[in-house]
Amino acid sequence: KVGFYNIQGGTGKTTIAANFAYILSQSVKTVLVDCDIFGGTCALIFGLEDRGHNLNAYLAGDSAIEDIIYHYDDLAIIHTDVSSKVFGYKSDLSRFETLIKELDEEYDIIVYDFPPNITEDNPLIGYVGEFELVNKVVVVGEDSIPSIVNSLKTIELISDLGIGFTGIIVNKYRGLTDISEIIDDVVGILSYDPNVERQWTESTPIAKIKTKFTKEITKLT
Repeated sequence: KVGFYNIQGGTGKTTIAANFAYILSQSVKTVLVDCDIFGGTCALIFGLEDRGHNLNAYLAGDSAIEDIIYHYDDLAIIHTDVSSKVFGYKSDLSRFETLIKELDEEYDIIVYDFPPNITEDNPLIGYVGEFELVNKVVVVGEDSIPSIVNSLKTIELISDLGIGFTGIIVNKYRGLTDISEIIDDVVGILSYDPNVERQWTESTPIAKIKTKFTKEITKLT
């Protein structure tokens, strides 16, 4: 159970999580869970934005688990609502544990795309229980001084929460910042590639499109 996180938004967590999960699904049984119930965008990558059953509906008690699992090639996906209706749901986070326990029995790997917020509606922050929600967290930062600073703060938060930390992925790298201070924690560096934007317009994970980024994310995964 691997999560991708940063307290800062816009670093590319969703791109990394979605493509990491898609690549893994070609070898092992994998499910991707978009945990950003207010601003999730995984649905856009996989063309699921018009599906009524989603994580928001499940947490509100309006959908069953079997209703919210969709498939893209070999990858199972649980996405969040991308419409403005997200602000009308009343979410019961206790239902999240039930969901993950069932997924844990069915899949070899669970990949989480955690939202950037640090409020209790973020399962990473708000979940309290004996069940281990996530084994390891990977921090996704980008090539900028503010993002590196926030990545370091994120690592401290993960440590305070008592969650295993794998390392930092420096995304959108263009050599703009000195990452020597965090290099011991870096598990991967992904170059900036404007072609990544195609996944949003073509509703296709970038891992299916031949680009420099595709090679780098596949090797990292």
